[in-house]
Amino acid sequence: MTAWSERELIRKIRLECNGRSDGLIKGIGDDCCEVTAHGSWLISTDTLVDSVHFDRSWHPPRLLGRKSVAVNLSDIAAMGGRPRFVLLSLCLPEELEAEWINLWLAGALEILQDYDCLLIGGDTVLGRELVLTVTVLGEPVGKGAVYRTGAGGGDSVWVSGPLGSAGGGLELFAAEKEQPGLLDLARWQPLLDAHLNPLPCISLGMELAESGLVTAMQDISDGIATDLAHICQASGTGALIQAEQLPFLPELSSAAGVLGLRVEDLILRSGEDYQLVFTVRMGSEKELIRLMEEKEREVFRIGEIRTGRGLFLQTESGEEEISFQGYEH
Repeated sequence: MTAWSERELIRKIRLECNGRSDGLIKGIGDDCCEVTAHGSWLISTDTLVDSVHFDRSWHPPRLLGRKSVAVNLSDIAAMGGRPRFVLLSLCLPEELEAEWINLWLAGALEILQDYDCLLIGGDTVLGRELVLTVTVLGEPVGKGAVYRTGAGGGDSVWVSGPLGSAGGGLELFAAEKEQPGLLDLARWQPLLDAHLNPLPCISLGMELAESGLVTAMQDISDGIATDLAHICQASGTGALIQAEQLPFLPELSSAAGVLGLRVEDLILRSGEDYQLVFTVRMGSEKELIRLMEEKEREVFRIGEIRTGRGLFLQTESGEEEISFQGYEH
C-alpha cells in the first residue's frame, strides 16, 4: 500500500482509542475484544460503499467519518438503546491518500466521543473499492428495547423532526456536480448539513423507551413512506398520515422549486434523515406532550394507526396509498 500500511493504520487506531468502560474487559490488540455480558445487547451493522452510499467529490472525509458511525447509532436509538461499543471494518483502495484516512478516522472517533461510545476493534483490508462497515453494540434502557411490532389501532404516529432535509441536500449536491457553479448552495445550508452530518436521536430514543408510552419505533433511513410501512407490516396494522402535518424545513420548498422536484416526494420518499418515527399508545398523547415539554423537545404528530393493511396519505383530494414508496437500496 503506497500511502499507508495496515500495521501503521491499526497502530494509529489503537493509540487513539484508549478509552475505558465498565463493560470493556479487553479492547484493541488481541484477536477479539472482550466485553461483559449483563442482560441483552442491541447489535446492528451497516456497510457504506463509495459511489453508492456516498460521494467523496462532495462529502468531506471528517463528516463522512461521523456519518458512517451515525447511521449505526441511529439504529440503536430506534430501539431506545444506549450505544456502548463499535467495530470498524475498512476496505481501502491502494490509491486512497493517508490524509483522507486520517480525517475520516478523526470524524468517526469524534462522534463516538460525542455519544460516549468506544471503538473496540475491527479489520482493515486492501481492495478495489472504498467500503466502510460499522457494527455497533448497545444496551436497552428502561423497560427494554422498543420493537416495530407493538403498534395498535388508535395509536398516534409521531416523528422527531423535519423530513426530507437530507434528500434535499443530496439532490442539491448532485445538481452542483452535474453543473458546477449553477447554484448558490449556501442558501440551503441546513439541507446540506442534514445530508453530510446527520445526528442520531440517541437521547430522545432513550427517553421514549423509558417513558413506557411508545408502542413501536423505527429510525427514518429510507423515507417515512417506507419506514412507517415497516412498522405497519410488523405490527399487522395500517396507518393514515396527514399531508399537512408532515414537518419540513422552509429551505426545502425553495430547493425543490429550483431543482424541479415535488416537495412532497422529498418529504415522503427521500432517505437518510435519521429522525425517529414512533407510535404512542391511544390515550397517552397528553402525557407524551408533557414529557416532551419537560425535556424541552419538539415532536410532531403526523397521523394514526388503524386496522387493516397499508400506509395511506390523506390530502385535500383524498387518500393515496404510499406503502414502501421510499428509497430503495
